[in-house]
Amino acid sequence: MKLSHDVCYKAIKSRDSRFDGLFYTAVKTTGIYCRPICKVTTPRKENCTFYETAEEAEANGYRPCLRCRPEMAPEYSEFMQGKNLFAEIKDYFHDENYKSGLVKESAEYFGISTRHISRIFKENIGVSPQQYIMTKRLLKAKYLLTDTDLSVSEIAYLSGFGSSSRFSEAFKKNYGVTPGKVSRSKKNKGTKDYLEVKLFYRPPYDWERILGFFRTRQIPGVEHVSDEGLYGRSLRIVKSGNSGWIEISNIDGDNYLKLKISRSLEKDIIDVVKITRRVFDLDLLPDQMSSELPLGIRLPGCFDIFEMGTRAILGQQITVKAARTLTGRLVEALGEKIETPFEEINYHFPTSESLVELGERVYDVLGTIGIIRNRSRSIQDFASLLEDDDIQISYGLDPEEFKKKLISIKGIGEWTAEYLAMRGLSWPDAFPVTDLGVKKAVMPYLLDDDGNNLNDLIDNYSKYKFDKLYKKSATEYSKKYSPWRSYLTISLWT
Repeated sequence: MKLSHDVCYKAIKSRDSRFDGLFYTAVKTTGIYCRPICKVTTPRKENCTFYETAEEAEANGYRPCLRCRPEMAPEYSEFMQGKNLFAEIKDYFHDENYKSGLVKESAEYFGISTRHISRIFKENIGVSPQQYIMTKRLLKAKYLLTDTDLSVSEIAYLSGFGSSSRFSEAFKKNYGVTPGKVSRSKKNKGTKDYLEVKLFYRPPYDWERILGFFRTRQIPGVEHVSDEGLYGRSLRIVKSGNSGWIEISNIDGDNYLKLKISRSLEKDIIDVVKITRRVFDLDLLPDQMSSELPLGIRLPGCFDIFEMGTRAILGQQITVKAARTLTGRLVEALGEKIETPFEEINYHFPTSESLVELGERVYDVLGTIGIIRNRSRSIQDFASLLEDDDIQISYGLDPEEFKKKLISIKGIGEWTAEYLAMRGLSWPDAFPVTDLGVKKAVMPYLLDDDGNNLNDLIDNYSKYKFDKLYKKSATEYSKKYSPWRSYLTISLWT
């Protein structure tokens, strides 16, 4: 967005949550920068400077507000507008934990010069990549100091600093206080068996719709949607090997989800938050989408791409209920048994590695629980694809490249590939035109070239010719929603 001083000032006066994360208010008289929703007394207009990013505010000498906590603001998903080099470099920085020497390393990885990386950052957010990395480290550390019981030395390591002394020095220099002082501000330290954090979003947010989507597709033993409107599941972080559980609820009036994280995942809190934000689509800018889509609609993502892919393969040509039953049997047969506070959640989903290790036995093992041979082979081939060291399948991968890799697997067709791109990659522009639910819901809106409704033409064509006509008309109809056709799909399904 282009920052207008008048618009931004009106937004902070009204504490408009639609602007949360889109800009930050730096106050000259205090040296502090805040989110638009900060509840402190609104500063005088002439004392305010507005920045698009926290990195810009800190590069100009401002410190983050301890009350509204800028590190908790919703971000903007670059992937929603198509992947670009700037977004890819930022993702690389995150995956590499903002460690030392990262600018040079990333330049080699992307095949460009460090000077070009500096130019990209200056053009996009007005700061150098070194300043960006330092701000991300410090904000990540501040998050961990405030919301976990980790020691200062552990937080220094997790935030990408080489030592506790270097971390403490940088923290005090930028924020004017020692890490220990921020840490001592915690309440109820260590009295609960879970951590609790707030995940803010920009309204409107239709919690009931996305919860209903997960409720229909929940995997027995792994995830559960309660009658009280809570979503819970087991969770395993592949990078660290740590595992535990999470529980999520919506605090509607204050525009955030309350996330509870088991203590066993304490060191992974940043990754857990990032995954959860993506799965529940919390960084969306709702105003950018077509006004014809339902208010508050979001795109449900996935916590584990092997879990989602297996579930999709099992769901081919059968009902959602039948797919749930088969997936539940698979979990019981091969999943890791765990203990959680929830009666309904007692397994981790099987890993791709465990399916690969079955070898030829996969047909017997899965056959005994009702999974046919072809499906068993497709699941194991998908697992092998994920285990291949030469292939990096993750959020941010080019959707078309991803779909090609999937369709190369025997038994995975267009529908499964499109569905996995939509939910596995959180790709906003997927449209599984052959899906029966989509077809049933979209048919009343489809016209042929002469303006006739397709529902009135079914008896005039053979099945083959009508399907061809339907596919052409539905694809054309969906184009007016691009690049948000995944949201159209969710709307048609729900």
